[in-house]
Amino acid sequence: MVFDVSALLALGAAFSWMLAALFSHRPATELGSLHFNRVRMIAAVVIMLALLLLTGRPMDISGSHLWLIALSSVTGVVIGDFFLFAAVRRIGPRRTNVLYATNAVFAAMLGWIILGETLTSMTGLAILCGFSGVVLAVIYGKRRDLQHKWESVTPPLWIGVALALVAALFQAIGVLTVRPVMAEGADPVAVGLARVAIAAVIFWATFPFDHSMKGKPIFPRGRTMLLVILNGLFGLGVGVALLLEALENGTVAMVTILSSTTPVLILPFIWAQTKRAPAPGAWAGAALVVLCTWLLVFQ
Repeated sequence: MVFDVSALLALGAAFSWMLAALFSHRPATELGSLHFNRVRMIAAVVIMLALLLLTGRPMDISGSHLWLIALSSVTGVVIGDFFLFAAVRRIGPRRTNVLYATNAVFAAMLGWIILGETLTSMTGLAILCGFSGVVLAVIYGKRRDLQHKWESVTPPLWIGVALALVAALFQAIGVLTVRPVMAEGADPVAVGLARVAIAAVIFWATFPFDHSMKGKPIFPRGRTMLLVILNGLFGLGVGVALLLEALENGTVAMVTILSSTTPVLILPFIWAQTKRAPAPGAWAGAALVVLCTWLLVFQ
């Protein structure tokens, strides 16, 4: 039985993204998906640049890797995150997270088809258990007697569902395209900073054409700005660095499914905030995800 460190890193990324999800609903709703991403990119660039300087890591990205990093940024960060937070605004973080977890299935299949990664029967069983667990944990994770602003839906529902699925597909493509870069030993913080910086340039290039921002302050104030900074720290800083580190040795299938367990990890925080235990279906889903983790880490 061999322990895989990349699995722990992927789970760390999932935990970090769970924290980011808790901080995203209010600013995404107030600012809109496009401007929320603009501001969080600035916060993430500052945070990751500081991390790079404080740790003394070299910004030594190979020129041959730049096009893959740029492609990963456009697909996974620009397109993926734009649709992700558009979905959060319409159907809330809980429903968005379960749909976004399908990026594990997309990534596993794309890794098998494009990169030729082995998709063993054990890996297939783990993916099935993990995905089923995430679905159970989120779809049946709400008590009927529990009302919360995260559960509100802007109709029609199918638009929010479609937005989340598009985000999941492009997130998977973003992970797939950066996998060869990480496999060659590129520094995860440097690559993460490059991805975020490219995305920031693209997002802010749209600002002059965004008529919805006329007469509004560019940067929010108070609690909203703090939530944006925290989202950038955990979502694009710590979370992405852990994900990229995991991709150095872990397969796309394993890393993506384990980093997609955020909807399960968020259950204790929902319990703590609402003072009500999640529904039985949520715990059944969590058990399936634990089984998925065991199958992937110790296979």
